[in-house]
Amino acid sequence: MDRYDLSGRRAALILCGGGRPGSEYDVERIKDLCKQNKFPEFSYSVKCKTKEDVTDALKSFRNKLSDDVSFLAMFIMAHGGLGHIEVNDEEILDLEEIYKMFNNSQCPALREKPKLFVVQACRGVKGRPKDLYTDGGRSSGAVSKKLLPTESDSMEVYAVPPGKLAIRHPDRGCPLFEEMHNVFRKDSVASRDVCELFTEVNQRLGQRKDRRKDGYEHDFQPTSRVIKTTLQPVDTDDSSDDIGRSLHIVTNLTKKLYL
Repeated sequence: MDRYDLSGRRAALILCGGGRPGSEYDVERIKDLCKQNKFPEFSYSVKCKTKEDVTDALKSFRNKLSDDVSFLAMFIMAHGGLGHIEVNDEEILDLEEIYKMFNNSQCPALREKPKLFVVQACRGVKGRPKDLYTDGGRSSGAVSKKLLPTESDSMEVYAVPPGKLAIRHPDRGCPLFEEMHNVFRKDSVASRDVCELFTEVNQRLGQRKDRRKDGYEHDFQPTSRVIKTTLQPVDTDDSSDDIGRSLHIVTNLTKKLYL
């Protein structure tokens, strides 16, 4: 199978939500990972303040991409729910809106070039209201059913499957970025494509036994719009079954992607 030509410039962006102790460790891991894999000195990050601020910053970043860019990697970490992330106490942003900004129509500079989106956020809990004390936030309605873009040459890597909770340690960060940092080393990326690398990440995540009692937190912050009296708080000793233990990967890449 053919492989993507990544001889051009590489671009990376971090979108990081606030109120998530431990995320600073993930940011540093991502920066180190990018540095090891031929990305330029990391300089572009977006903090979640308001939905307008985030969308404006993403569009500004997109509009600065030139035709010599050969690869985009975006790392999204925030509180969230099925199909969206929470920008602040009042606003959500659908992931589909982010993906569309970089599709073949809205971002000509990335046509037929690989785009990697790595998402660390909860994705709701089956059998419980979406607005509970976990990483699931408000439901984004009908839009949340359309999770993935249909455009070509993209890969979306979610920290957990739909209906599962993502976790984060305030002193270490997230298991996903911890294992990515372990796997995406120079000696590994030289001989294995991205799908193989994430397969190993997935295997390593499945072997972990992280639990709330070990200091991990669900990546969720109750918002001012949540009606707390209607919630069913997660039992901190009995919610391990709701924690995602494997990645959810969706790809429509058309070639092998070697870093």
